[in-house]
Amino acid sequence: LLLSSVLLIVALLIDYKEKLGLGNDIFIAGIRAVVQLFLIGYVLSYVLRVDNNFLTLAMVLFIVFNASYNAHTRSEGINRSFKISTTAIGVGTALSLLILVFSGVIDWSPSQIVPITGMIASNAMTAIGVTYRSLNSKFTDQRQQVLEKLALGANKKQASMSIVRESV
Repeated sequence: LLLSSVLLIVALLIDYKEKLGLGNDIFIAGIRAVVQLFLIGYVLSYVLRVDNNFLTLAMVLFIVFNASYNAHTRSEGINRSFKISTTAIGVGTALSLLILVFSGVIDWSPSQIVPITGMIASNAMTAIGVTYRSLNSKFTDQRQQVLEKLALGANKKQASMSIVRESV
């Protein structure tokens, strides 16, 4: 907490020196982060202490849906992005966890499942977010080529296939 406060103070000093006018936003974001971390800490300590399969599964689902929502917020107009994100992150996380548990690499205990789920879902969320940004950027940059392909009789999938390949 002390180290994070030092970082917050450094950010506030830079804001003051450069006259950016972000002091209130930085302060509020810092307070919000501290409150969120304390709440998550209490929830995680409870889940880890209770060691209940239902709570562990609920935590896994919460992590997957939270990662899916965060990936969805980066989609900027991509249809069904929440469903796509949830399916991709959910299936990827479930398969990874099943392989890890059934191969004996980890046990089905909250102290192992929750952090590993967070790592898997976080990496998937980042990859999906990058893909969404790339898709949006390429569709914006290559809008004219897509429109030309559509005008020449290509369907939506055919017109956008090269962009999708490059983005993935």
